[in-house]
Formats: sequence, structure tokens, C-alpha cells
Amino acid sequence: MKKQFGIVAEKLSHSLSPTIHNYWLKQNNITASYKKKELKPGDIDPFIEKFKNNNQYLGFNVTIPYKETFFQYCNKVTKRAKKIKSINLIYKNKNNIIGDNTDALGFKKTYQKLKVKNVKNVLLIGAGGAARAVLYILNEKKIENIDIFTRTLNRKKSLSSDFHFKKFTNKTSSLRKKYDLIINSSSAGMLHQDKMKKPIIKLVPHAKYIIDIVYNPLQTELIIEAHKNNIPCMGGLTMLVEQAKPSFEKWFKKSAQINQSLYSILEKKLS
Repeated sequence: MKKQFGIVAEKLSHSLSPTIHNYWLKQNNITASYKKKELKPGDIDPFIEKFKNNNQYLGFNVTIPYKETFFQYCNKVTKRAKKIKSINLIYKNKNNIIGDNTDALGFKKTYQKLKVKNVKNVLLIGAGGAARAVLYILNEKKIENIDIFTRTLNRKKSLSSDFHFKKFTNKTSSLRKKYDLIINSSSAGMLHQDKMKKPIIKLVPHAKYIIDIVYNPLQTELIIEAHKNNIPCMGGLTMLVEQAKPSFEKWFKKSAQINQSLYSILEKKLS
């Protein structure tokens, strides 16, 4: 019987995770399958029971809206996941179910690949789970001047109790005129979602670096504006692949190779 892995969420029709992981399975000649599993809230308890009792089902990824829900099903949670308060990787260790967060690792790799240097002022757009993973890394790098722009202020208290930042606002008029790095961790600019606010777009020409974690479309408004102004930038596909890599390597104890062939496959699916 094949070893089983997968990704769980409420809706998964557009998930690229099976494409990524099945590519690595083939590259490593591993006999296993990685599949999507859509769960309604009432399906989670029976799913976990089956997972516990199935010796062939060794782990899965978790995405929206269940990244916080699965905390209660883990026997142990890594320090990183506890701090971020979000789980996207679950694996078994003997009789224990372990929860971890690799979104932070994906963002860290994106940051490194962009070769970000001498950053003092950062604008972070969004205040959800992805923003927490980003803040985890920005705080790790001791960046002091972080402004958070979000549509509502209801997450200010929870973020301020866990992370360091200077400003939390829903008004573009209160933002600085220049930022070294602008990061979009929200759904703004995503396919079928709200567009990025124009005052934010106008900040791009004055920035040194742009990171947009949205990967569909590949060319978001922020990325297009960055290209126009010759500003080093990176889109969300890099973070998606980089956060998947540690999951694969945790499950299989083998290296997951990130190459142009994989990116070409993913880009074709998105086009």
C-alpha cells in the first residue's frame, strides 16, 4: 500500500500543492501519493481519527481556514508554530502528531533570494496568518520600523502581544512616504479579490524591494509596478514552493529540488 500525504482545507480546487509534491515524489522515485482533501468543519474529527489509525497516512499540509483549528489535534507544536499561532504542516513521530509552520521558512527564503539588504523601514500589508509568519521573520532580523496597513483594526491587540512593530493603521494617509521594503501578505491583488489600493501602488517607485506573496496572478499590480520602476521584486510562487520544501523533507528525509522545470510546470498551470 502506498504511503499517503496530502493537503486539507475547506476548498482546494485551485491548490498547486499536489503538483509540487508529486513532482518531488517522481524526482526521488518515491512510491507515495499526495492528494487534496476538502473538509467541512464537521468532517475534521473523523478525519483525524482515520489519520491516527492509518499507518500509511504519514502527514498533511493545512491551509485556510484550518491553520488554527488543527492546534487542538496536535500532541506537540513547534516553538515557531506556537509563536505564529498557525499550523500548515502535520507529521507523525511515533505515536505523536506534531504541528509546525513552514510559511515563515518560505518567506525567509524569499527574502534571502531577493538579497534584501540595509532595510530599516518596512510596510507590511495585511494582518492575517500570513502576516504573522512574515512578522516572525522580520522580528528575527531585528527590523524596528515596521508599519502594518490593514482594512480593519481588530487584529492589532493580538499582533502587538506577539510581535514588534511601530504602526498599525487602516489609513493610507498615515503611512510614510518611503519604505525600503513593501510586503503584501493580504489577498489584495489576488485573482477575483479586491485590487491593491492606489496609494499603496504609488509608494512602489520609492521602495528598494517589493515582495508580494500572492501567486495568482503571477504578475500582480505590485509586481508590475516594481518591474516598471526596475525595483527588485519577488512574487508569491517562490514562497509557495519554498514553504512546501521543508514539509516534503520532513516527511521523506530526502531533498526536494527546486528548479526551473518545477517553476515552468506551475507557471503553465497558472496561465
